[in-house]
Amino acid sequence: MTAVPMTQLVTSRVSVGVLWVECFATVGVTNAVCAGEWPLYLDLRRKTHSTRVGTINLIVITNGSLSTSAMVGAVQVATETKTGVLRDHAVPSVKGRSKATGTGTDAVVIACRTRGQGPWYPYSGTHTIIGAMVGRVVANCVSRGLQKANAWQERHQ
Repeated sequence: MTAVPMTQLVTSRVSVGVLWVECFATVGVTNAVCAGEWPLYLDLRRKTHSTRVGTINLIVITNGSLSTSAMVGAVQVATETKTGVLRDHAVPSVKGRSKATGTGTDAVVIACRTRGQGPWYPYSGTHTIIGAMVGRVVANCVSRGLQKANAWQERHQ
């Protein structure tokens, strides 16, 4: 589910030996926020609310078999990566008081083989090959997605 047009879809894939990781992403940041900010509807100083839509949806797929813990770790790496890219590109929160860490409607999905159907990974943090691969594909997708989102916004303003 995304409010971003599917024409904005970006993909990235990386392989190391027989292991591969791929990311599919839609990127929109018109409702960008910084984690910990009060929701706009709770900000009583604002007279209006933003009704603009935008979201960052990431689907990360691998042929590796990830444990449940490794799937959670992959979500963490994907989220850290997305936040890092937003900070690197100085994406502001809609409140304008800080840099965005995401949007209010972001989602991350990890899809992998079940145990016994490929290389087995009990962990996937940033100190692992699988974690590094997740970080690379997500960074590539979010960076390219931001470029497409900016171009799309300029055409539709």
